[in-house]
Parts: sequence; C-alpha cells; structure tokens
Amino acid sequence: MEARTLELVFPEHTNPLGAAFGGFVLGLMDKVGSYAAARRAKKPVVTVAVGGVEFKVPIRTGDLLEVVAKVVRVGRTSLTVEVEVYKERFGQEDGRVLATKGELTYVAVNERGQPVPVDEHAGAD
Repeated sequence: MEARTLELVFPEHTNPLGAAFGGFVLGLMDKVGSYAAARRAKKPVVTVAVGGVEFKVPIRTGDLLEVVAKVVRVGRTSLTVEVEVYKERFGQEDGRVLATKGELTYVAVNERGQPVPVDEHAGAD
C-alpha cells in the first residue's frame, strides 16, 4: 500500500539560512506515512516509532517536495512504512532528488486507542 503528496516549502518552514526545519520534514513524513498505514490497516493508526531518518541534501525555500510512503512490513498490530522525500527545484537541471528518507512504525487502534490486529475485521473489536 502506498500514499503520496506534494508540498511547497515556504519561508515559515525554514531557518534563517533558508533550509527547511527537520521537524517540518518529519511532520510531512509522519502524516503521509500514517495515510499509507491506515489505508493498509483499514483502520486508524498511531505513530509508535521513527527510525533511521537520513537528511541527505538540504531542502530550501521554494523547493517542491514529493513525499512517498510505502508499507514494507505488516505485523500483528504494527505496520512499518518506508518514507522518501524528493525535492524538485523549478528551472534546475538536477530535477527530482531524494532529499530525506526514513522508516516509521504505526500501530492499528480501535476507537478507544487500544492496539488491534491489522487484519481483524473492523466490527470485531
């Protein structure tokens, strides 16, 4: 299962040098990662771990970001999602470049926020 979105980097997302705040990028990764996990689980999910995030190249004001999340592992209640952030600068020759990647883990939950099996039927909580 996969989810993706586009986001433009504005000055309020960056430090005084024009580089995107890591927290801004992590927030995008978590949001899109949760979409992929929830689509696969067919129920709400919560974030339980963020690991192995690597900021490969700077993301700057004006960059267009494409955030791509793919479910790579499904456990009993958890889902591991690989998230990649590509940046693109209009008018530049390098085109689309992998800027950040990481792995996030989510747990499927019921309406009370309790963990439930991913493949359990929605009404069987």
